[in-house]
Amino acid sequence: MTYDRRFATTWQLLLDSICTTMGALPGHEPPIILSSLPDLPYARDGRDGPAPLSFIQGPPGRNIALAIGLRAAKPDTPLVLLMNADSVTLGTNHLIHAARRNIGMTLLLLRSELTQHEGGGNLDRTGWGMPAYQRELEAPSRPLDWVSALDAALVGRANLRQPDELATLLARAVSTPGFCVIGVTTDDHLPTGVLSTCDWHEYFAAYREWAAPLRRAVLAEPMPATETTPRPRREVPRFEVRIAGLGGQGVKLAGTVLSEAAGLVEGLWATQRGDYGSATRGGPSMVDVVLGSEPITYPCADHPDVLVLLTQAAADRWARSAKPGATVIADATEVTRPPPGALAVPISALARQHTGKPIAAGVVTLGCVAALNDAVSLDALGKGLAANMPASIVAANVAACAAGFAATRAAVH
Repeated sequence: MTYDRRFATTWQLLLDSICTTMGALPGHEPPIILSSLPDLPYARDGRDGPAPLSFIQGPPGRNIALAIGLRAAKPDTPLVLLMNADSVTLGTNHLIHAARRNIGMTLLLLRSELTQHEGGGNLDRTGWGMPAYQRELEAPSRPLDWVSALDAALVGRANLRQPDELATLLARAVSTPGFCVIGVTTDDHLPTGVLSTCDWHEYFAAYREWAAPLRRAVLAEPMPATETTPRPRREVPRFEVRIAGLGGQGVKLAGTVLSEAAGLVEGLWATQRGDYGSATRGGPSMVDVVLGSEPITYPCADHPDVLVLLTQAAADRWARSAKPGATVIADATEVTRPPPGALAVPISALARQHTGKPIAAGVVTLGCVAALNDAVSLDALGKGLAANMPASIVAANVAACAAGFAATRAAVH
């Protein structure tokens, strides 16, 4: 970059440091930059050509969550986040969990003096400033202390007036496996350099190592003699399931058991995504499970192959989401106006019959799903149930699952 650093903007100095870091790490892929600041430093494909770095503009406080997804999808690509106070207001939980699990990314945490007046005096809508009465009642936020206490891989601070030193510290952070945070300031009274380090497993790396035998089983690769011989690889097309009802019917449990049975027992790829209201009981609850023999890039069952409706409210909301030719199952008692062509299965009645509790409705739906697709067997579902509930109630729930299987087969034929 050609400019006088004495008159450089925050963006120019940050990009200067990032580009210097790239030059110091020739073996790394170019980083992806995730910014929650109001403006990007330049327009994409502007008059100066394409942007030299890959930028993602994310919502305040949520960029850490976006980066976690990228970390899973692109494990070898460095991720550099640019955030200010939104990381410890809207994004506090994301910050804490990323540090606690040591998820691999580098966060440049900008103090308010760097962004508050950037771009012609724009207000910093997520600034550090607090009203006087709040300052008297609350201790100031100390995010660098937080992440140090949570054993983040590297925590440091740099002064933006020394962009070369920032680049050196950033290069070390990008080369360090795990969650790294660099506080960026222009306050000359604050100490700079590395403040703490911790050598601990990075979340995704540790779980990849743990899951290596499962991956080899899915890919049918030769395994060491000490390990169990894998089952032959099965070709299972992408299969989407949506279960919708109320909180208290075991909808979330059904999604957990189905996805774990598919992934951990059957050796398939599987994802689970839930949607539920604030009420623990009685509020709307829905879960999507997607499974198949190929990696899953989108976890939502927007147009499910199997749609299970446990209440009339769920039918009113979700019935139209099923893809053409999909199988729709409606609880024979609870859904009084089922969609055309839906299979009527007494799900709630079977739950009460076998367990005495309506929460087992979700377990019955597992048998319904297994009856319509052989990707996940009743045996695999039984193992999933045993792993997710007390031993004393496993037998009754396995029976409820089998009853849902038999009732669905009877409804189909």
